[in-house]
Amino acid sequence: ALRASTNIDPQLFLSVNFSPSAVLGGFARDCLRGVNRKLIIELTEHAPIDDYPAVRRALTEMPGVDLAVDDAGAGYTSLRHILELKPKYVKLDISIVHNIDTDEARQAMAAGIMHFASHDGTVVIAEGIETEDEAKKLQGLGVKLGRGLILGQGYYFAKPAPLE
Repeated sequence: ALRASTNIDPQLFLSVNFSPSAVLGGFARDCLRGVNRKLIIELTEHAPIDDYPAVRRALTEMPGVDLAVDDAGAGYTSLRHILELKPKYVKLDISIVHNIDTDEARQAMAAGIMHFASHDGTVVIAEGIETEDEAKKLQGLGVKLGRGLILGQGYYFAKPAPLE
C-alpha cells in the first residue's frame, strides 16, 4: 500500500494500522521511512499500552505522521489511548455507528466522544457508515463550531476498490 500510494492524489492521506508494539519497537518508523505523503498511524485498541510516554516519544521520531486512535468506544483501552496520547483523529467504532439512527444509547456514546473532540481539537471519523440515515444522524451529532469535525467512511460512501 505504501509503494502504491505514490499513485494517489497527494492531497489525500493514507492511514496505516500499527500495534503499539510496532510503534515502540521501531517497525512502524522503519516501514514509513522515505514515504513522502500525508500519513496517519492508526493505533489499534486490541493491544494494551504499558508505557504511554514511550509511545509518545516513538511517535515524535516520525515527523509528519499524525496519530489516530482506532475503534474508539469499542472498549476501555481506546478511551485511555485518547486521554493519554492526544491523537489528531479518533475513529468511532462501527459497533457505535451501526444503527445509530435508531439507538439512543449509541447516539449518547457518539455525542460524548464528539463533545470531547470539540474541546480537544480532535477530528472524529465515523467508521462503517452504511446508510443515509446513519450519515444524517452522525451529521446532526457533529460539533457545529468548527473545532471538532466529523468525517466518515463506509459502504454508504463507497465500497473498497483496487487502486487503479
